[in-house]
Amino acid sequence: MAEKPKNVGDNVLSFKAPEPRFPKAAVDYIDSLLTIQRDRFEQELNTVRTGTADIVPTQPVSTHILAESDDFIGTGWSSIGSRRDGTAFRWMGRIGSMLLPIDLSEPRSFSIRGCGFTKRRFLKETTLWLDDQQLEFGLSRRGFNRWTYSGTLPAMAPRPYYILRFQSPGTGRLAVGVDAFVSLAVSEIKVNC
Repeated sequence: MAEKPKNVGDNVLSFKAPEPRFPKAAVDYIDSLLTIQRDRFEQELNTVRTGTADIVPTQPVSTHILAESDDFIGTGWSSIGSRRDGTAFRWMGRIGSMLLPIDLSEPRSFSIRGCGFTKRRFLKETTLWLDDQQLEFGLSRRGFNRWTYSGTLPAMAPRPYYILRFQSPGTGRLAVGVDAFVSLAVSEIKVNC
């Protein structure tokens, strides 16, 4: 028989500890999605509070976001790293998200360049999402660990920004003796008109 919740005044409290077998990856995934949704909600709520809800701000039709720039805004990313040739990058965990404040009144081509991965299958099996729509894209490789995803972002209803989400099938240890588990190293994101 299930245990009855404790009554406190007129409120019913019923808290249950998380399932001990619940995988950490699932918790991290949910935390990332909730953080993204909270950020979007707060920005859109501020738009309503300031009385500009019916005014869609002018968005750029293209963008070039480098890993080391202040425009690299999202969750699920490491701090900035740098290759020997000076290329900056950020490692992604299992899920990484980016905020794209861009005009998507019509389709736009995109490319995402990276300079590393912990397992080849992560590179091949990663999926990309724009808000809740899965994107189709191609993968090209250059050299030992340089890679590019390219495709087209679909036209969407106007918003202050869109959420670009990367989902890797897993993470791998960055290096022997290093206690960091990551999937892909991203160096830049371009959206062209």
